[in-house]
Amino acid sequence: MRRRRHLALAVACAVAGLATAAVPSAAGAPLRVRGTHLVDSQGRTVILHGVNVVYKPAPYLPARTGPQRNRFDARDVRRLRAWGFDAIRLGITWKALMPRPGVVNRAYLRRLLAVVRLAERGGLYVLLDMHQDEWSERFGGNGAPDWATLDDGIPFASLGPHPLNYFSQAVGRSFTNFYDDRGGIRTRFVGAWAAVARAVRGHGRVLGFDLFNEPSCELQVDPPCHLPPFADAYRRWILPLYSQLIPALRRADPTHPSAYEEGLQTDAGDPMLIGRPPLPRWPFAGTILSHHVYCTPLVRPGVPCPRQELDAFAQARAAVRRNRAAPLLTEFGATDDLATLRRVADLADAGGEGWLYWQYKTYGDPTTSASSGPGGADAESIVDTSGHVKAAKLGVLSRAFPERISGSAAHWSYDDRTRQLRLRYVASRRADTVLVLPRALYPDGAGVEVLGGRRETTTDVRSGFALIRAAGRVSVRVAPR
Repeated sequence: MRRRRHLALAVACAVAGLATAAVPSAAGAPLRVRGTHLVDSQGRTVILHGVNVVYKPAPYLPARTGPQRNRFDARDVRRLRAWGFDAIRLGITWKALMPRPGVVNRAYLRRLLAVVRLAERGGLYVLLDMHQDEWSERFGGNGAPDWATLDDGIPFASLGPHPLNYFSQAVGRSFTNFYDDRGGIRTRFVGAWAAVARAVRGHGRVLGFDLFNEPSCELQVDPPCHLPPFADAYRRWILPLYSQLIPALRRADPTHPSAYEEGLQTDAGDPMLIGRPPLPRWPFAGTILSHHVYCTPLVRPGVPCPRQELDAFAQARAAVRRNRAAPLLTEFGATDDLATLRRVADLADAGGEGWLYWQYKTYGDPTTSASSGPGGADAESIVDTSGHVKAAKLGVLSRAFPERISGSAAHWSYDDRTRQLRLRYVASRRADTVLVLPRALYPDGAGVEVLGGRRETTTDVRSGFALIRAAGRVSVRVAPR
């Protein structure tokens, strides 16, 4: 007989931060993809909130010492955990990883692994991101080494701030020659990635491999490259890259999933085409869809930003169902506009997916589209160039959320103005559901109200977490005391 249970608990969050020892699930087996969800070793759906840590210029990784604006150290990890964040997207630069054809820079790889271990020790998951923008430094961007920038001698003159140089034919031709594996450069790119994969094999808090940031194509080859690209652009260029890269990564490291991206223009809600007829079925089950959401009038002129954002999420939902992948919003924001941040974070909550904000610090970013807006390039960051936290922005992004859900059919919402979290799900008693309750949001504690369930519901709190054990249909409400 079903009994309705009501439990209201005062949750004491006045503790000294989110220490690693207090994290309910310590690093063990890596997360995996089941259906359209990331799950842990207990079968719980895992939701990630975090930031990008992508250092594009030399030395291509953030420093452990020096000015705050260039740093990522143990204090940064503790700060992110105190904000309720549990993941970072860590940028890798191909130019630094393989400065000469076929030769992996072991010193850079060791530095990369040091950042990974630093984040892991502090309880953060790490998505490794092979980042590029506008192909390479030759074009004012970042990513590829000079030896892999084959522009066929096409003259280049900058067309303006990011992302306008994607329209340059020299940039586009460099993409074409890469996709076509001219001179073996695509194969060497795969080899560079495989070296990273072997180095992190089995790491419990490495989330996976974000294969290639925002792939583009040569817009002068139209068709098939177009805005948005035609299906043949994927068939000719992007799918052959993934068909070579994903199996190579699985051979090097079968313990972590690959995260694939669609074309750059999907950030604004243009159609996602991978796995959609007339293209072949996506053959790589168990992958992550790494997608971005940005309002881009250049791509969809006349379409309001809220509509672009809604369309981008709708395309991602359709893509993960089609391709048996787990969605993860790996970039959004790059702005100080709180209304935009609130809309996108709320849409992610409504769609049941995690996110990684762009980005934690500006890190000398040469290609942020924020540079031409109010606040300049610094607008993209949570921590400004002087090292100060932008409190209003953090007030929107630091939020209560269900980090691990033991059950199914979960729906939740969070109101950053009232700091109230509402969650509904069909609970399974096999493990705890874990709610993240950032300490700064609940300085006097939080009331956790649990309704429903067929079995005894128990709650415990550890340094900004609430643990719920239940069975059946459950509703949860969290509010400040």
